[in-house]
Parts: sequence; structure tokens; C-alpha cells
Amino acid sequence: MFGSSKRGVAERLDADLAEARADVRAITTIMRKMESATSPAEAIDTALQLVRELFGWAYGSYWQLDRGAAVLRFAQESGSVNDDFRRVTMEASFAEGVGLSGRAWRSRDLVFVRDLAELTDCVRAPVASRAGVRSGVCFPLVEDGRVVGTLDFFAMEELDPSEGRLSVLRSVGQLVSGAMARLHEAVRQEKAAQDVEAVSTVIRKMTQVKSRDEALRVALETIRADFDWQYGSFWQLNDAGSELRFALESGDAGAEFRRVTMSASFAKGVGLSGRAWARGDLVFVEDLGELTDCVRRPAAQAAGVKSGVCLPILVGGQIVGTMDFFATRTLIMYPGRESALRNTAFLVGQALERFASTEQLHHAGRTLLDSIGDVQRNVTSAATVAARSEQLTEEANQQVAALGQASAEINEVVRSIQAIAAQTNLLALNATIEAARAGEAGKGFAVVAGEVKELSSETERATTEVSSKVSTIQARVDAVTASLSEIHTAVEEINETQKLIGGVLADQIAVTGALLN
Repeated sequence: MFGSSKRGVAERLDADLAEARADVRAITTIMRKMESATSPAEAIDTALQLVRELFGWAYGSYWQLDRGAAVLRFAQESGSVNDDFRRVTMEASFAEGVGLSGRAWRSRDLVFVRDLAELTDCVRAPVASRAGVRSGVCFPLVEDGRVVGTLDFFAMEELDPSEGRLSVLRSVGQLVSGAMARLHEAVRQEKAAQDVEAVSTVIRKMTQVKSRDEALRVALETIRADFDWQYGSFWQLNDAGSELRFALESGDAGAEFRRVTMSASFAKGVGLSGRAWARGDLVFVEDLGELTDCVRRPAAQAAGVKSGVCLPILVGGQIVGTMDFFATRTLIMYPGRESALRNTAFLVGQALERFASTEQLHHAGRTLLDSIGDVQRNVTSAATVAARSEQLTEEANQQVAALGQASAEINEVVRSIQAIAAQTNLLALNATIEAARAGEAGKGFAVVAGEVKELSSETERATTEVSSKVSTIQARVDAVTASLSEIHTAVEEINETQKLIGGVLADQIAVTGALLN
């Protein structure tokens, strides 16, 4: 009896030793594989496969935490049960404390169930029981003190693992958690480097573009490609400032999504673009299906579009449009990426502001050129008038000079008439004296002589008056001649000034034209 008892103890010890050796080999293998994993997806896939193979589980799956919905969602699997079980698995989600994964999440520790049918709150339990699934185990994956996911495994027979085996599985969970933390940090650092490079690319390209339209097109394409989005579009605020309308796109998310996009419009606060407009800041959604007021939602879901982000574009402190980007996979927005995307939106806004300022400068320059042209034409016209005035002044001067000459000639004639009148008066006087001597016979002659004398006197008075008026005319002619001389000098100065102004205006036109070009 004692012999058989010793053999039984020895067999148990051998079994325990074999299990311990197997556990050590398993831990060693998993540790080595976790160290060599290059991505979170590879680490999970390797862990699922190794735990199944090394510990004899039929099926394993990875459940990732959806922070927005606060549930665990199916992400990866290894092995197979049947189609019904896989379908229910892929459609299921678990809140904290619900189902096998939810219990591991809440307890932050490994949970083992001998019979899955005992979990009445697990949506997979009925299908699993029908498929012959019996025992199950689940352990959480923890990063920075928070549960980020779970790994669960199922067997087609009822198991009774030792405490040592359960402890080893806890250690596997810790190994995978450590590897995931390291790989997620590597991904964050890689994304940070990509973000820096993407922002640098946007900066470089925004300094090279030549127009507003080119800036929008290049920015949309660069941000979409460098930040790994499948589709991007620019929405422009209409002239009334009442809604956003589609303007430009990059990438492809399907014909139906494109058709709906091109015909859509968004009021402030409506849809992804409307929310970014209302908030004046970046808006990100992990699942576009959450936006029930977005007209693109059905087409997006049909096209497999998942996550989306929208950036408001500001020019001069005012929103002029939005840029949105979409991915056909569910993304998590890290703070570093949010900051990088905000920076790209700022750079696009700065580029558009530069082109708006340039356009204003060109408009002002063209207006200035038109004004200078008008002034130049007026100066040219004034110069023509001034030249004509100078010519007329010269002609008037000549006419006045001729008038002065004529007045002088009239004066000479007057003096001749005055001399003749004086002689006539003298003859009349002599005739009167002779008539007096003749007595009665000379009376008729005396009358004639008196009349001649009177006529001579009248002529003398008239010529005196004419001489006075001619003198007045000559004095005024002299004054007009002096004035015309001053006018001529002034006109010459005006002509010189207008020539100088014309030269300055020509220089202004040349300089302004050069600036505009």
C-alpha cells in the first residue's frame, strides 16, 4: 500500500515537475517572442498563438478597450470554434464587469471559469455551449495602471488548471502588457516623428505654393497622405456666412460617399464640419456613426469609413472653411497628433492670409495705377492746354503790340490834323481881318471865314479828345503787354512743372507695375 502511495506521490511530483518545466519553457518562449515583436498587432497575434499551442487552448481572442464607448470590442483572434461562435464574437462588446472579459477588466486579475455556461451575462455563452466550448480563462492587459484590453482562451473540454498554471498565465499577461506598453510607446514615438516630418513638409510646401487654390490643394493632399488618412475634403464658408459647402477633395472613399459629399452642406454645429466651425477648434470622432446629424454618415458606414477629424481654417481670425479627413479604420487620437494637426491648420490659414494680403495689395496697386493713369492723362491734357495758352498769350501779345503801333500811328494822324486845323484857324483869322477891311463887300466872305474858323476849332477840340483817348489806349496797351508778359512767364513755369510731374508719375507707374509683377 505504501508502495503504491509513494508511486502516486512520485507521479504527481513528476507531473508537477513536467508542468513546471513546460511553464518555464512557455514563459521563456513567450518572453523571447515579446521582445522581438515589432508592432502591437504582431505581439498580440504571437501571444494568442503561443498560449494556445503551449497551454493547450482551442481558441483565443483579443479585446481592445473602446474608451469613447467604455466597452471592450473584439480586435484579433487565433484558432477556431465554428462560424456561429465567430460571428457572435465579432459582434459582441463587454462593459466593465460583464461577461468573462468584463470580469477580468473589473478585477484587474485573471478570471477562470470551469464551465462557460455559468456566465449568464455573456452573449457568447449560449453559442459556445452549443459548439462544445467548456472552460475559459481571461486576463487583463494593463498599461500605465489602466486596463487597455484583455486576452481570453477557451477549451473544448472542462479543465482544472493548477494554481501554478494560473500564476504562469498571470505572468503571461504581465509579459504581454509590458510588450504592448513598449510597442505602443514606440508607435507613439514613431507617430510623433511622423507628425514632425508631416508638419515640416506642410511648412515647406506652403512656402512654395503660388496661389490660394494651389495652397488648399497641396495642403489637403499633404495632410491626407502624411498623416495616413484615406480621404480629405475642404469646405468653404459661403458668401452669406450661413453654411459650409464642398469645395475640394483628395483621396477616395467610394463613389457614393463622394456623391453625397459633393451635394452636402453644413450649418454651424451640424455634422463634423459644422461642429468644428462652431467650436473653432479640432473635432475628432473615433466612429463617424456617432454623428447622427451628419448626412454623410450612411454613405460613410457603407464605405467602411470609421474615424474622422475636422480642422477649422482661420484667416485674419475669422473661420473661412474647414478641412476634414477620414480613415477606414478606427483610430485613437493622441495629444501629440492633435497638436500636429492644429499646427497644419494654422499653417494653411497663414498661407491663405498671405495670399489674401497679396490680393489686397494687387487690388490696391491696380487702383493706384488707374489713379496715376488718370492723373497723368489730366496732366498731359493740362500741359496741352498750357502750351495752347502760351501760344495764345504770344498771339495776344503780338495783337496788343500791333494795337499799340496802330495807336501810335493814330496819334501821328491826330497831330497832323491838329497842325492842319491850326493852320486853317490861322487862315480863317486872316480871312476875317481881310473881310473887315473890305467893308460891306467882304461881309459874305467874313461869314464864311467865321464858319471855317469855328470848324477848325471844333476839329482842334475833337483831335485833342482823340489824342487823349489814344494816350489812354496806349497806357492800357502797355499794362496789358506787361500782364501778358507775366502770364507768358507763368505759363512757361506751369509747363516745366507739368513736365516734372509727368516724369514723376511715369516713375510711379513703373515702380508700382514692378511691385505688382
